[in-house]
Amino acid sequence: MMGARELLPVFFSYCRRMLRAFLLVALGGAMLFVVTILYRAPLELPLYTCCLVGAVGAVFFFSGFARYYRRHAALRMLRAQCATKLAALPAPRDILEKDYGDIIAALERNRLSAAADAAHREADATEYYTLWSHQIKTPLAAMRLLLQESPDIPGRSAFAQELFKAEQYVDMVLGYLRIGSIHADLSPQEVPLEALVRESVKKVSTLFIHQKSTTLQISSLPGTVLTDKKWFSFVLEQILTNAAKYTLRGTVRVYLAKDSPDTLVVEDTGLGIRASSSAPRTSILSPWSRGSSSERSRT
Repeated sequence: MMGARELLPVFFSYCRRMLRAFLLVALGGAMLFVVTILYRAPLELPLYTCCLVGAVGAVFFFSGFARYYRRHAALRMLRAQCATKLAALPAPRDILEKDYGDIIAALERNRLSAAADAAHREADATEYYTLWSHQIKTPLAAMRLLLQESPDIPGRSAFAQELFKAEQYVDMVLGYLRIGSIHADLSPQEVPLEALVRESVKKVSTLFIHQKSTTLQISSLPGTVLTDKKWFSFVLEQILTNAAKYTLRGTVRVYLAKDSPDTLVVEDTGLGIRASSSAPRTSILSPWSRGSSSERSRT
């Protein structure tokens, strides 16, 4: 039920809607009094008539207000529930309300058509990139096999590093495509934390081996965690890759926070973002934003 503060605006709105009817009734009463005076008839006649009309009018007024209030409450409930079914709307009372309903129905059809087109384009894009990401894995796997069979080729370390980056980018595309149905892709289970971290570190070890001036330290990570192994490894590998990429000299550490043992920390001594940088701090959250290229800032 609405409170008094919410009911009064509805009541005043209904009064404004009925203003013409009020004026017509008042004009009719005034004309009745004028005619009575001109004919020198008893004033009780127009007085009793006005009282009778007022009583009947009050009944119609408050019954009309009750219907007006119920319609308003129904529309308000639909708005709160974000209903999109036009059948749930109150039936139109006149041709103007029917015209408004037809406009709403046309807009709804346009919205549904646009949503269907967008969903179709998204499905096509998802299908294309899913196919691409699986097809690109074939030449990448062939390159990995050739690299393993040719240990003496020049620049093997740099080649292995770039190949690993390409494989990661493909995994990022697949991860992005799965985000829309991540609830169906999750498989939480209890796993040892240290074993899970070391498995991710092993995958990115190529980056640290290539950067001889960057060391990786892993502290003792006791206990287990309830997580999805695939998504946990995906996120941790991205963090470790960024840490290696932007720490040209120094150390990358993985440890549990002392003040919060349930928090896994990946800390590096890379340059990061200088406090005096001209780029706003909030801009680092924007896609493709970069700081000064001379600082080798993070993207």
